[in-house]
Amino acid sequence: MNPDIPGFYYDPEKKKYFKIQANHVAPAGAQYSQESVKRKRNEQEKEEKRAHVSRRVARETVRKPSFLHHPLVGADREIRARASTLATLRDEQAGIYVSQLRRRKLHQFEPWPDDYSMRHVLRNPRSGALITTGHRGDESSVSICFPDFDEEKWTYNRTMERVLFKESYRLSSISLSHTGYLLATMDSGPGGDSFLAPRMLPDPDEGGDYRWPAYFAHPIRIRTTPSLWCSAACPTGDKALFAIGTSDGLHTLEGFGSHWTLSQKPFPNERSNGTQGFRRHGNSSHASIRAVEWLSSDVIVSGLRNSTVFLYDVRTGDSSLRLQHSQSVTKIRKVDPYRVVVSGPNSLEMYDIRFAANGLQHKPKPLARSHVSSHPYLSFPDFAPDAIPDFDVSAELGLLASASDDRTVQFFSLNTGNPVPSPLSKYRYPCPITGLCFEASEGVLNQQGPQTPSLLVCSQATVDQWIW
Repeated sequence: MNPDIPGFYYDPEKKKYFKIQANHVAPAGAQYSQESVKRKRNEQEKEEKRAHVSRRVARETVRKPSFLHHPLVGADREIRARASTLATLRDEQAGIYVSQLRRRKLHQFEPWPDDYSMRHVLRNPRSGALITTGHRGDESSVSICFPDFDEEKWTYNRTMERVLFKESYRLSSISLSHTGYLLATMDSGPGGDSFLAPRMLPDPDEGGDYRWPAYFAHPIRIRTTPSLWCSAACPTGDKALFAIGTSDGLHTLEGFGSHWTLSQKPFPNERSNGTQGFRRHGNSSHASIRAVEWLSSDVIVSGLRNSTVFLYDVRTGDSSLRLQHSQSVTKIRKVDPYRVVVSGPNSLEMYDIRFAANGLQHKPKPLARSHVSSHPYLSFPDFAPDAIPDFDVSAELGLLASASDDRTVQFFSLNTGNPVPSPLSKYRYPCPITGLCFEASEGVLNQQGPQTPSLLVCSQATVDQWIW
C-alpha cells in the first residue's frame, strides 16, 4: 500500500502521485483539484466498505454441502479430489441404489402345467392388484391377484387370485390405464379372428373388499379384422384412451363402461387416393406396427416391422416419419418427451426425435444389406437379450433394465449406455425371464405400495420385487 503524502494524491490506476490543486486555482474539470480528490476518496471508501461486507457475508453464510443430498455420493468432490458433472453424479446415485436392491418374492400364481408360461406383469399403483398373463399353445389367460388390505404393505396369497380371461386366442399385449381400465388384445383365434377386451378393475372399498361392477359380469369383446400386436395407455385424460398397433396400422380405442370407439389412424404420406409409402402384404405386411408408446397425452410414437418409427398427433390427426431402426422394431420406451429407446431382436438404441431425420428409405428392408438406419443418440453395445427381448426404462433412476440371455437382469445407464453392476446381475433365475416392469416412487397413490423405485420380474409362475 502506498503511503499518503501531504498535498499529493496517489492515483491507483496510473500508479503515480499528483499534486492536489486548490479549487480556486485548478481549471474547470481538473482531475486532481481538492473537490475532485475528495470525491474520489469518498468513492474508494464506499467501495472498500461494500467489498468488506460482501466478504463477511460470504464467510459467515452457512451453506448445505451438495453431497448431503446423498450420504454416499459427493464426498470426494467436497474435498476437491475430482470434479463431477450432474450426469456423473446421477450415474453414481443410480449405481449405489441398484447395488442395494434385494429380492422379495411377491406372489406365485396358481401352478400351471409345465408347458404353460407367464409373459407379462403389471401392478395397479392405486389398488395394488398384481396382473399377469400366461399362454400354452393356442390358449391364453389373464390372471389378477389382489393384495391383503389388512397388512401395512401389499402382500398376496392365492385366496385373492382370480382369472379374468381364458381364451383359445393368442394374447399379444395388456395395458393398464390410469382410469383403472385393463385392456387385453387377443388374436389368432379359432377362426383367425381378433378382439379387444377392455375391463374395469375394482378398487377396494372401506372394508378392504374388491367388488366387481354388475355390468362387468360378461367381459366386453370388440371384434377386429387385423391382428393385434401391441398396446399402450394414454397417461392422462378423463376417459380411458389406448394406442393399439396392428397388422393394419395404428388404431386408438377410447371409452368407458360398455361404450367404446375404435378408430384407425393414417400412415405417414398416406393420401386420400390410397397411395402410401409402405408395402402391404396382408397380415404379413412389413408395415405392421409392433410397438407403441405415448410421448405425451397428445403424441404417439409407433415402431413398425419394417424398422420405421413415426409420430402421430392425436390433436391434428397428422403423422410423420422420424427415424429408421437397424432392425424390425420390437419395443419402444419413452425416456422423456424427446428421447425414446427402441429395441430390435438383438439391438437396443436411444434416439432423440428433435434431430432431423436423414436417409429415410421409401421402402426399408431391415434384412437387406442396403438398409440404412438413423444415427442413434446413444447405443447399448452390451445388450444381450433373451429369446423374447424385454426391457423397461426408469427415468427417475436414469436406468434401463433388460432380461438377458443368461436368465439374469442387466442394468444400463441412460446417460452412457454402459452396464451398471447390481445384485440382479449375479442372481440367475432357474427359468427364463419373461417380463419385467419398473415401478416409480414419484406420485405414490397408496401408502401400502412401494415408497422407493422397484422392479417387478416375472419368471415361470413367480413374480419377484427387487427393491431397496
